[in-house]
Formats: sequence, structure tokens, C-alpha cells
Amino acid sequence: MCGQTTYLAAKPAACGVLLDTDGRVLLGRRARDPGAGLLDVLGGFMEPGETPEEAIARELLEETGLECTVGRYLGGFTDVYGDGGDHTLNLAYECRFERGTPQPADDVSELLWFAPSELPPPEQFAFPSSVAILGAWLAALG
Repeated sequence: MCGQTTYLAAKPAACGVLLDTDGRVLLGRRARDPGAGLLDVLGGFMEPGETPEEAIARELLEETGLECTVGRYLGGFTDVYGDGGDHTLNLAYECRFERGTPQPADDVSELLWFAPSELPPPEQFAFPSSVAILGAWLAALG
């Protein structure tokens, strides 16, 4: 032991419930572990000095090829990234598609649009936070 105190802190991530003009939400199928093959709300880890809004716009562009407008804040959701992995604090926003052609990239194997009434069941998602984020979004719809 070196005598240094270490604190376990959650890693910040930004997530976007990306909507098209018909109000459908875009979800990604994970290409890699943790949760390869399962669905996920799109987003990722924040870079140093980046705001959550900047991070989600960057992540959505990287993962989907789509530019978006970041809208209302949906909340903060905790999770664990993989079995025994890092704790995360996921800051979620509703986002609106602006331009681009959807193309899965980065760590996404497939992009799928869902109407609010047709969202997949919780067991099809890689992370409990994705289910909680979508639940918060649905509740905000009224």
C-alpha cells in the first residue's frame, strides 16, 4: 500500500433517445460485449472537458452517422458496464434527428426504429439503464 486514498467514482456517460419526425426512437444493437447482440439506447462515455450535450451529439454522430439537436434532459441513471465492470452515471436527453443517413458504426451492428408503443421488452436490452431511460422518456410523453 502506498498510503494514497482512492475513491470509486462512476464514469459519466451521455445517452440520447433519438427521435425521427414520426416520433419513433432509434435503438442500436450492440456489436461488442458487454451485451453483444442486445439492444441499447445510443450514447457513450464523455471525453474530458466535454459537456453532456456535446458528448451525446458526438456519440450519436459516431454511432449512427446522424446529426441531431439535443433537447430536454430526461434524468441521470446509474448502471454497471458489464459484469463487475465500471459503474456509470448515464445522463439522458431526448434528441431530434436533423440530417444524415442512418449507418451503424463504431460499436453498433444494427440500427432499429421503434414507435413508443412497440418498444422491445426489457430482456432484449444490454443494460437496465436503457430500460429506465426509455421509461422516463415514455413518462415525459404524458
